[in-house]
Amino acid sequence: MDVLKNTEVRDGTGTVDSQMTNERIGSIPESDEAFKVRDLLLGVSVEYVPKEGCEWYVLRATYGREIKALETIRSLGGVAYVPLYRTREEKEGKIKKVLKPFVQQLVFLYSSKEEAYKFVNEVPELNYLTFYYDHFKVSQTGYNPPLTVTFERMSNFIRLTSIEDEHVEVLTNKHVVFKSDEMVRITDGKFKGIVGKVARIDRNNRVVVTIEGVCMIATAFVPKYALEEISE
Repeated sequence: MDVLKNTEVRDGTGTVDSQMTNERIGSIPESDEAFKVRDLLLGVSVEYVPKEGCEWYVLRATYGREIKALETIRSLGGVAYVPLYRTREEKEGKIKKVLKPFVQQLVFLYSSKEEAYKFVNEVPELNYLTFYYDHFKVSQTGYNPPLTVTFERMSNFIRLTSIEDEHVEVLTNKHVVFKSDEMVRITDGKFKGIVGKVARIDRNNRVVVTIEGVCMIATAFVPKYALEEISE
């Protein structure tokens, strides 16, 4: 598949130019370009490349089958992403490292509209997948269309959730108050390049990346000197 390429693990995240033009969302910059991250499940670097006519579809996988869905879609030549983190848990009296999803039931699929409907409706092995729907839009048929995320916004989200840091967390039951509506870019440290809004969480300034209607994920503490405002 020409959208996702497995490569050898190596330092650096070389950028590949893209011919695809996506709608810019907010102030997230340079995010319609290809990028690489380390995939925890595969254990290698993975390159995501924008493809004309494709968007990221937000899917729901029931009964804790997020990783199963990810592996099945990839085995069928599709491009999918599940934000994972590494943790330890006891199994059979032994402490073992395991991968768990950041957000329960959440799977992202990068495809055309036609391919997305095929994966969800025509693949028997994926009969537990359903679409998230965009309740702020109404299609010509009078129904809410499937929720999609542009390549640039997902680039930012994938970069953040691919960073292994125990302080990166999903904000579920916490009341999040943003310090302002300004978008910022992190300019230094482990989270360099991540774009989001600053919120005060547990008495620390942290940058929050939001996928509207789905989830919010916060970085660890980021000092003020490592933040720059991005003008609209």
